[in-house]
Amino acid sequence: MRIFNTLSGLKEKATPRDGNLRMLICGPTVYDFSHLGHARILLFYDLVVKYFMSSGKRATAILNITDIDPKISLRAKEEGSSAADISNRFIKELMIDIQSLGINTLCIARTSDYVETAKKLILELLDKKRAYFSNGNIYLDTSSLVSYGKLSQMSREDLVNSRVDIAPGKKNPNDILLWNGIDDFGQKYYDKSLGVGVPWWHMQDASVAMLIFNGLYDIHGGATELVYPHHESLLAQLQVLTSNQRPVKIWNHVGLVSINGKKMSKSFGNIIRIRDLIRKYNSNIIRLYLFSKHYRQPFMYSQSELDKFYSTDETIASALWRETGTKIPHLRTRLTKEFTSYMENDVNTPAALELMIETAREGESIADLRHMVRIFGLSY
Repeated sequence: MRIFNTLSGLKEKATPRDGNLRMLICGPTVYDFSHLGHARILLFYDLVVKYFMSSGKRATAILNITDIDPKISLRAKEEGSSAADISNRFIKELMIDIQSLGINTLCIARTSDYVETAKKLILELLDKKRAYFSNGNIYLDTSSLVSYGKLSQMSREDLVNSRVDIAPGKKNPNDILLWNGIDDFGQKYYDKSLGVGVPWWHMQDASVAMLIFNGLYDIHGGATELVYPHHESLLAQLQVLTSNQRPVKIWNHVGLVSINGKKMSKSFGNIIRIRDLIRKYNSNIIRLYLFSKHYRQPFMYSQSELDKFYSTDETIASALWRETGTKIPHLRTRLTKEFTSYMENDVNTPAALELMIETAREGESIADLRHMVRIFGLSY
């Protein structure tokens, strides 16, 4: 399979380092219910893993859940609860949504379980003089990172103009916040050397990557909006921590889902919850709908378009249950090869989906149809 690498701008072969495809996916921040935008990301990487495993290969896919965040603490304050109660509740709800979508390939990692790892890594960076204290915070010094900005295709000037974590005392505008010891939003941790604070967003994910994969893995996935600053900062940290300029072979990103011309987002209050969709449509229909557009393209939600996949679902189900007649071996080979060529060309689901629907309508080969259905994760 060749898959698009945002870092190189090319489709690159997703070859596991040691026969086991290792993948880390940036999942949601758990302060509310998950929505269709999350479903698109979860279902895409579930599909990638299913495809690899269908050919007898191994894959380890970790869904990283952010449960240390000011938004979680804010909701806890609004409800008179604790951040832990909020995150625990919505992780449980996320697991229900994942199950309802038929996703069974992703392992969950919650960042709060990796705080001790984060502390050790930050101390290591301080010892190596790659990080520094400033007014209670700790930052990664990016001055020696010559490739910083390459993932997001931003120049040093661009980075300065788009800087984040603005605070007095930073050596360079681009330096990355590792430990937030200033802001008090309710979630606190202590270390005798670091003081009171929290490992910041990018370091949380780096800690998961370092403990599970030793910082070296095959694919890092997530939404396109994460390229900068999150994935750019994560790459910089992994480069320093692993002493490897390419700790992750492929950085891959899924286009955002929008509704009425605006990004679907919990913060915008315009979400369509996964569980609300499941009440009206089964998981097959949602999968067919989301896979009808290429994963790298933006996705504009349309209920009328979604409704069209009722009949598609029925067509496939009908084909699987009707009499198939005599099977033609060379025809099955042609269909399998064509389907495989689409999937291995940057996971071209629109073309592969069209072939599956055509196969169902024509009844050419139920064996091939079942293979395609299995890869797409459909349940009949």
